[in-house]
Amino acid sequence: MSFLKLEEKSINKISTKNTAKPAEYENTESTLCLEPIARPVDTFSFNHNDNIKQKGICQQLKSEQPNLFQENVVIRKQVGNENQYKQMKQFGSDATVESLIDLMRSSNLVLRCNFIRPGFNARNSCMMCRPQDLEQMLKNPENEFKIKTVKLNLNNDDEFSPKHGTMFLSAVEDPQSGKHKLYSLDYHISEERDKTLYSIH
Repeated sequence: MSFLKLEEKSINKISTKNTAKPAEYENTESTLCLEPIARPVDTFSFNHNDNIKQKGICQQLKSEQPNLFQENVVIRKQVGNENQYKQMKQFGSDATVESLIDLMRSSNLVLRCNFIRPGFNARNSCMMCRPQDLEQMLKNPENEFKIKTVKLNLNNDDEFSPKHGTMFLSAVEDPQSGKHKLYSLDYHISEERDKTLYSIH
């Protein structure tokens, strides 16, 4: 039995096929990846049996939704002194965001959002997406492309100039069902900080 509710493919009007790379972007060897994990807790709150159940649910989620929980190639453009990375291909999952929120709440899970830099000494960037972040995304207004987005930052980062960058998780609404599907995960970070996190390889 699937953990997530799926939309019928026949009514899915959102294209998830590869599109041509925009002229202002360049290819990279970096990737972005979503991963379901147990919500981090302190030592005194940790329950081994609960953690085993959470691990099993996360493994099944990744098995059921390989197009959602896999590394995605990203392209990059520079805007001012900021590097902006975006997925070359949108998520291909037909699971609904609404069902993902329900499962994350009931199983105490979060999504780990990873920006993976190539190179032996490179450092990756990681943000956490909670159920309430997904709920906020669905409440946010659509942009001109009918996409809803939520910003993800580290709690102790400067809101206006985050040292560790900002991730943008987005979703689109199916016009017939009214449910949402995750669309893409993008990442912005200052060029100078980005360079220090890469290694020469």
